Amino acid sequence: MTADGRAQRLWWWGAVGAIALAGLALRIAAAHGGLWTDEAWSVIYAAEARDPLGVFLRINHDNNHHLYSLWLQAIGTGAPPLLARVPAIVAGTLAIPMAALLIGRRSCIGGIAAAALFACSPILVSFGSEARGYALMLLAALVTLWLVTETVDGGEKPGTRWWLALTAAVGMFSHLTMAAPVALAALWFYVDRRAALGPATAARETWRLMGPALAATAAVIMFVFAAAAASPTGMRLGGYRAFTVPDYEAALDDLGLWSAGLTGPWAWLMPAMIGALALGIAFRPPAWLGSRARLYAVLILAVPMGVFLLRVGNAGYARYYLASALGLLLLMADWIGRGLAARGAPRTAASALLAVLLLTSGIRDWRLIGLERGEPDRPVRDMAALAPAGANVALAQPRFEAVAKLAAAHAGYPLRFAVGCSVAQFALAAQERGTATRPTLRRCGVTMRAIDSSVASPITGDSWVLYRAESLQSAGPPVSGPPPKRAGLPPLSRRAGVAQG
Repeated sequence: MTADGRAQRLWWWGAVGAIALAGLALRIAAAHGGLWTDEAWSVIYAAEARDPLGVFLRINHDNNHHLYSLWLQAIGTGAPPLLARVPAIVAGTLAIPMAALLIGRRSCIGGIAAAALFACSPILVSFGSEARGYALMLLAALVTLWLVTETVDGGEKPGTRWWLALTAAVGMFSHLTMAAPVALAALWFYVDRRAALGPATAARETWRLMGPALAATAAVIMFVFAAAAASPTGMRLGGYRAFTVPDYEAALDDLGLWSAGLTGPWAWLMPAMIGALALGIAFRPPAWLGSRARLYAVLILAVPMGVFLLRVGNAGYARYYLASALGLLLLMADWIGRGLAARGAPRTAASALLAVLLLTSGIRDWRLIGLERGEPDRPVRDMAALAPAGANVALAQPRFEAVAKLAAAHAGYPLRFAVGCSVAQFALAAQERGTATRPTLRRCGVTMRAIDSSVASPITGDSWVLYRAESLQSAGPPVSGPPPKRAGLPPLSRRAGVAQG
């Protein structure tokens, strides 16, 4: 490499490093606040497993992200939330230069655009600051895509297929949705090779490269379900919602909005437009994109189409479509990089698009940071202000038990859970998306009035309403924190069931 080439490479890495530091700062800022429902249950399950072997054999729950559970077990239930989120912060930050490398082989400026989009994308900031396995899985998915694209562009290097197998195993033990990126990378490699070598040779080469990774993926799935089958409880699910088209449309609209600020007046509109674009580049790939056009298309389309055709349950959660978010962001980075490398109108348009995407992402990041996943520890602070000696709280939904238990333990507050019709000064209830806040509720003949509530984003966190027995309303100091939300305010959270995977 010439001196000019080395200087350019140093400049490129300097720019990517600076962007990664900015992404790290965003993730640290988003990692403050209490542990929300799924995080809290993960901590409880990890502690109940007792030892590392128990993480793999005893939890048997869809909310068990094995590698992350090992970390939560190691630090203990008393660890501060920020410490619990450290692996996600690290993995989410490392995903930024990984995305830059993926695009940077074709376009240096495109690689920098990819780093910027991955640093600021609200959905990646959110999962890169949450004590769960999604950030580790996304990093493993990007490494998989990078290894496969390096093979497509420059030929297979020694050991690549074994690195792919290791990456697949790490990703699968981070979150089982890693199966989608592995399968889609194999599909793309086959399609790319088929055009040049024919179906038989392409199948052999695909199996040679991706066979170990596919075998590792299948082995992890079989291990997880075998461990569950051998346990007394079997595989436990935090909750299940049957497939509905409105939930499906809303999840895909949330995905586009929180990935890249893409939304429309109707929930179906933007997903339909993105799907049409992906189909277009799949069947008529632009020459400048080459074989990557089909990679981006299968990443964007495969999981949503599969969920729709199979009517898979829990389709209303945007996080299950993260492979689509990767495809969309990588396509946009490639597109912007091409425009920035041109002159005149294309460069102006690409610069404007990148600026708009970063601005809208920044606004949503600011909102995510402020929401703190619905401030799950605030109800305990409220109760402590009104009843400093301790309180009994009734839970309208069992899923809040782990949240309240950990928040009370961290605050050193004596909180007890009211069972049946035992006396309770407070009640904690979920606030579902699109429904009005109930100003009162009746529990065992006692009227309870809402004194505080929260708002969460559609991609993470739970909204809640805290009620206080009406006979106690005139006693005690005012509640700390923001004032109660007005009845009828439409919250953003849309969650049901306990601890969704």
